[in-house]
Amino acid sequence: MSKFRELLMEKRHSSKLPDWHQYYQGMKILGNSLRVADSRRPYLDLMHFQNENSFSSDQDDDDSLVFLSESEEEQEQTKAQQAWKILIADDDSNVHDTTVLALSGVHIHGKPLEFLHAFSAKEAKDLAISNPDTSLILLDVVMETVDAGLKLVNVLRDELSRKDLRIVLRTGQPGYAKENIMGNYAIDGYATKSKLTRSILISMLNEVLDDTKDKDSLPN
Repeated sequence: MSKFRELLMEKRHSSKLPDWHQYYQGMKILGNSLRVADSRRPYLDLMHFQNENSFSSDQDDDDSLVFLSESEEEQEQTKAQQAWKILIADDDSNVHDTTVLALSGVHIHGKPLEFLHAFSAKEAKDLAISNPDTSLILLDVVMETVDAGLKLVNVLRDELSRKDLRIVLRTGQPGYAKENIMGNYAIDGYATKSKLTRSILISMLNEVLDDTKDKDSLPN
């Protein structure tokens, strides 16, 4: 195109008649060049658009990843809030281990289980205070004293007003009569450790952790 422009300038300032053949050839070359440029324009415009929006696209992807992360965190929090929180109160560490093992992966009324551990009546009281959302306490009778568990029942019901807390007494002492215990203490269940199998324990939890159960039926 530079030679064509030089030719036009030369002819414009010359007194000679123009060479019309070269002029028409130059116009043809110019027209072809313009058509090629126009045919590439959509592709070039598309590349320009992609380059301008590449940062915003990455930004959108990052925002989506953050949104998914927050959603997963909310799901975990919701799951934790829906779990039954069970306090195991027993001075024997083997009882804690076997209980957790027996209930591993078990869901009660569609909810998973979460465990807290206390090895004395005092620890159980402190955990019950610091965890007001505790659903159930599996309570040993004999700990610091031969009746530490029984005394804790009265503390939980009367002193702490935990009427909504389910309490299941577990004892290794066959001398305690179930009828007397159930009649004199505001508990939801009673079991002898030697007779408490995995299936019986799960069945007991299904009954005790029933949200439709009338808590007013507990003995006073």
